[in-house]
Amino acid sequence: MSRPAFERTETAHKYAQALYESALSSWLRQLSVVRQALATHPDVRERLNSNATFVERQQALDEILPQDLDEEVRNFLYVLLKDNRLDLLDDVIVEFEHILRRGPEARIARVISAVPLTEEEKARLRERLIKRFGGDLEFDFRVDPSILGGVIVKVGDEVIDGSLASKLAAMRAQLASAL
Repeated sequence: MSRPAFERTETAHKYAQALYESALSSWLRQLSVVRQALATHPDVRERLNSNATFVERQQALDEILPQDLDEEVRNFLYVLLKDNRLDLLDDVIVEFEHILRRGPEARIARVISAVPLTEEEKARLRERLIKRFGGDLEFDFRVDPSILGGVIVKVGDEVIDGSLASKLAAMRAQLASAL
């Protein structure tokens, strides 16, 4: 007796989801081990950011990488190293955790403010953004004093720039065109 198609699809989806989570969890565990190794070896981290050749920096990285690290993970780290982006590893892990938690279609509202927002301000902002973009958002709040004031919100490709820095730049451009 065969099962109905919808039941087969649902069961297949559950197995596929388990496979997806298992594969990504392995990557996340390995990247977290590398992050810890980098944190405990500041001397190596310094050599990785030096003006040494890529091969020399790669050898320095290999000194602290676990021997059993998957080749794909190792190659990914080499790409970051080659592109001088190994300093992004912490951010990559945070983003990867978002994807793992919510799936590859996760929608993240990135909120950048000049100063830390209070919990009340965060709650009001969450409410407004959920009304505008829908309830499936995750929120990532960060502080960047270079925006001087206000906030910048990025959801997917859409950017809402309410920063003081951009307002000043617009005023500067307007004054320059008036002269």
